[in-house]
Amino acid sequence: MVTLIRKELLEAFRKHRLLIMVTIFSLIGLMSTIGTKYLGQILKQLLPSGYVLKVREASEIEAYFQFFKNVSQIGLIVLIIITAGLMADELEKKTIVNVLSKGVKREYIIVSKFISSLLVWMISYIISIVIFEYYTGLFWGNEIPLSTIIYSNLLVFSYGVLIISINIFLGIMFKNKIITIVICSIFSLIQMFIGIFPEIYKLLPISLLSQCVYIIEGKINIEGTVITFLITLTLILFLLVTSMRLFKRKEIEQ
Repeated sequence: MVTLIRKELLEAFRKHRLLIMVTIFSLIGLMSTIGTKYLGQILKQLLPSGYVLKVREASEIEAYFQFFKNVSQIGLIVLIIITAGLMADELEKKTIVNVLSKGVKREYIIVSKFISSLLVWMISYIISIVIFEYYTGLFWGNEIPLSTIIYSNLLVFSYGVLIISINIFLGIMFKNKIITIVICSIFSLIQMFIGIFPEIYKLLPISLLSQCVYIIEGKINIEGTVITFLITLTLILFLLVTSMRLFKRKEIEQ
């Protein structure tokens, strides 16, 4: 298992997946704070004189709003694209045959791909939040309680883990990277559409991407998100177990 994880991490490095993730999330952490701090001033300089522009006051909470929005709209899209080929590329190009021919258990392959991708996602996200917190501290001071910050970011991080598990499952199902990206994106869009039913929406994993903001703003308590968080973790576990069973039964053409 250690050898497989090492192989996957080395592949993530060689194919620049790690570099892309770290770069994108570093920029998200940097631009979320700088954009919040100076956007209003930049727009005032660009607009004609006498034009009144209403911009939300720059603050630590507003910076977090921008950070979570950027992660949701940019970061998670990059994560979907980066992880879509975890299994799809291996099966489509039949490179998985080389590993299976060495007698490696199929479930080990799934777990190693999940753990290595989880590490890449975790490293990228931690770097992003460290940069964000540093500049937030410089501009406004870090006044939000640490426990609130950790939990709200954990909600966003867990949705990223769900994306990884979905892409592994879809890759095994369809053996095609493009189809995996499309279906994974549709999965998120469907959840957003269900947002017209608030009581149902708040139980869906994607609601974590908005609940994290409400926690920072103090509009909801941590306890109000626990059920959705547990549902997300259960879905991740279900997808991994199902992926392992599906992969064990799947015929691999030479």
